[in-house]
Amino acid sequence: MTSLDLHGLGVRIHVTVSGSRVDELTDALRTAWSRCLVPRGSEIDASPLTVALEADEDLAARLQRFTQDVTQTAIQAQRGRLFMFHAGAVTDPRTGAALAYVAPGGTGKTTLSGVLGRTHGYVTDETVGFNLDGRIMPYEKPLSIRPPDFTGVKIETSPDELGLARVHPDARLRRFVLIRRDESVTTPTVEPLGVLDAIVQLTSESSSLSSLGTPLHSLAAFLDARPPTLLVTYAEAESALDVLVEALEET
Repeated sequence: MTSLDLHGLGVRIHVTVSGSRVDELTDALRTAWSRCLVPRGSEIDASPLTVALEADEDLAARLQRFTQDVTQTAIQAQRGRLFMFHAGAVTDPRTGAALAYVAPGGTGKTTLSGVLGRTHGYVTDETVGFNLDGRIMPYEKPLSIRPPDFTGVKIETSPDELGLARVHPDARLRRFVLIRRDESVTTPTVEPLGVLDAIVQLTSESSSLSSLGTPLHSLAAFLDARPPTLLVTYAEAESALDVLVEALEET
């Protein structure tokens, strides 16, 4: 039996590792979660987790389930403390300004994070959490990559292994982009949204929003003080990269 601490989304999670293949599992966790092994300060303790790998279990499947467990544990710990959205995000390497691209699963957030993260600091490909002044609590989890022979199990891949840039030490959310996939679109379309329309669409991809005090009023004030939320529609994630970089860096 071994243990390690994971840090992300402003929390610390103590993990106990066991099972007949404990050494193999511990090495795999340390590799996949390399960016989350160092404390960031001002963290809160989340509920501890246990994870085991036995002789007849598939390592990749176990790592995928563990990532889901970590995410849910971190979200639960920050319930009522942070705005949290189902989103990927990157930061401008010069300023720390962050772009959060919000969407349901299977829309291309991980693909966007893996490509944008080569030149912009990788924040997360799963859950963006921030406070009222926009300061982001990075969650530099492994990216959940679909292999070419995907049969339902993704490969949890460290951002270090993918060569992604480090998140800016003062990451602050500058704007949201809502991303939608439409196979019939040949060129990405961009539609600015008013605050009310943005709130309607963002709330469907939020976590524990109702646990915050005056959540809709606070979110409206947050959005009103920033560049308009954009609705970007595309067929393939790669085709929207230039649009997203421009959305982040425009003055």
